[in-house]
Amino acid sequence: MIHRRRTFLVLLPLLAAATLVLSGCGGGSTIAQPKKLTKLPTQTYRMQVLWHSNGGEGAGKYASGFVPAVADGRVYVANHDGEVVAFNLDNGRRLWHTQTDTQLISGPTAAGDRLFVGSRNGHVLALDADNGKTEWNTDLSSEVIAAPAATSKTVVVRTTDGHVAALNAVTGDRIWAIEGTVPNLTMRGTSSPVIDGNTIYVGMDSGKVLALDLATGEQRWDQTVAIPQGRSELDRIVDVDADPLVDGQSIYAASAGGTLAGLTLQGGQIVWKADVSVENNLAADSGHVYATDLNSVVWGINRSNGESVWKQSALEYRRLSPPAIVDGKVLVGDYEGYLHWLSPDNGTILARGRPFTEAIHAQPVVVGKRAIVLGAGGEVAAVRFLPNSK
Repeated sequence: MIHRRRTFLVLLPLLAAATLVLSGCGGGSTIAQPKKLTKLPTQTYRMQVLWHSNGGEGAGKYASGFVPAVADGRVYVANHDGEVVAFNLDNGRRLWHTQTDTQLISGPTAAGDRLFVGSRNGHVLALDADNGKTEWNTDLSSEVIAAPAATSKTVVVRTTDGHVAALNAVTGDRIWAIEGTVPNLTMRGTSSPVIDGNTIYVGMDSGKVLALDLATGEQRWDQTVAIPQGRSELDRIVDVDADPLVDGQSIYAASAGGTLAGLTLQGGQIVWKADVSVENNLAADSGHVYATDLNSVVWGINRSNGESVWKQSALEYRRLSPPAIVDGKVLVGDYEGYLHWLSPDNGTILARGRPFTEAIHAQPVVVGKRAIVLGAGGEVAAVRFLPNSK
């Protein structure tokens, strides 16, 4: 969906975010269907489901920023009915569940001994991580569709109206807030802020990435990743909705307007740009940056110079999740609940499995050689990949 600022939601998918309208030879149009899965020629690995539990109703019909959080031997998930649930990381046993009486839309984020979630009516809530009790509830300017970022002392939130706010993690009191410019037409979604030391990095709907001082909100640098181009507002969408990816002395940012960029962490200078349209989060290892584009093509990009090393089109239009690196391989989920495990060297699909039958939109969370996977309907599972027995 596309959001027209302060007015209404336009029910029009952005070029192939889910399905793509293509011009036909006779002047008509067709809808590009998700590619059907074909049997893998050789599957030397298999997926093992270590446990499978239910976290409630999930996101329901809403686009959301729900992600699993892992901390202190627990997995936490939230759902749009206002529930937050804690599971044992090792066996998936439910430890507690709580009702916040708020329609949640993002999180949870774990930091210190608290969890932080965002709501559709612009609230951020802090919960006790041991029992789910609500400690505070702070009202912000608009919907909190991206998961908050947090340390044990500070919570940083990006709202859909372009504001970035820092709150005291213990009391919920506002520390500082800044306003960002929001174009008239923008994607339905925002990036989560990323905290690295005493700096916050955040992607904006204007196509920029900002670096802010965590204590004061003072801007340290800003960099334009993508510049609006084209005649229509739709053509000019440049949202940076993927979370900035900080890795070593580099930061990677992606725009739905067709740019994936590598920047220096200090100063934000652009090192390279690649022509890839991305709205989902990125992943990286020592050699590559990985992305799923708006058509659900998976890319492996050289992290030194931005050159395309490979792209995997066999999963096109399958509404892939952001990638994650699991046991040295690239893992993505799709709209039917399949997980696909790809070679980082050439993008070959090495194995696949289906832990449940609902869509996987959230980026898998990696714990050692395991992945914690959240379904759109609230299913949650821990999986790993093993060599097939001969």
